Amino acid sequence: MLLSQIIDSVRYGELQNVYTDEMLPQLISFINLGLIQIYSKLPVVEKQVTIQEYPQISLYKLSSLYARHNHLSPVRHKYILDTPDNPFMDDVLFITGVCDEHGFSVPLNDDNHRHSVFIASHDTIQIPNANENRAIFVIYRAKPRYINPTTKKLDIPVELPEYLLEALTAFIGFKAHQAIGGQEGLATSQALYQRFTELINQAITDNIAGDNVMPSNIKLRMRGFI
Repeated sequence: MLLSQIIDSVRYGELQNVYTDEMLPQLISFINLGLIQIYSKLPVVEKQVTIQEYPQISLYKLSSLYARHNHLSPVRHKYILDTPDNPFMDDVLFITGVCDEHGFSVPLNDDNHRHSVFIASHDTIQIPNANENRAIFVIYRAKPRYINPTTKKLDIPVELPEYLLEALTAFIGFKAHQAIGGQEGLATSQALYQRFTELINQAITDNIAGDNVMPSNIKLRMRGFI
């Protein structure tokens, strides 16, 4: 999907009576906010990163500062095993799971399990019994790509399934009418936010996006194909 498609959808839909070209930067900022909302609520983009364990390290923050192919980082122990073709992009919304080298799920936040890993924050895991001969896969829900509100290029690709376009335009309309204000604007804003919520809840109920957080190569490994 292109940015221009989203703009056209909201321009001739939720904002058909109020849209002006001067609103474009503001609308793009609302698109950024809407994408974050949708990516947070549904598994639109999920990724994995490989973590090499070190006995002297218990907290592992998912930051490019610790990425092996970040040659500008002065950190000694670069435990994120990224590659030149697939560098770690600092795009963590929150962590959703952990798997071992064989593709099996690792217990999370379980004080009664000796191999449990703990989620310390949205982008940090704690490994109490780290082993230098072991690596793990951390699965996380990724952030949407940020779009500069001042851009003049409308052919920028936006990673969003078509079935979520209506939810995004409802959110954009909600924010735009809220900014316009007034009794009518606020009433329209509230109605659009309710519509956004209904569409997201329906997508969750119908399980359109799927609820398995493991990327495909992890699932294949678990099934013995790789």
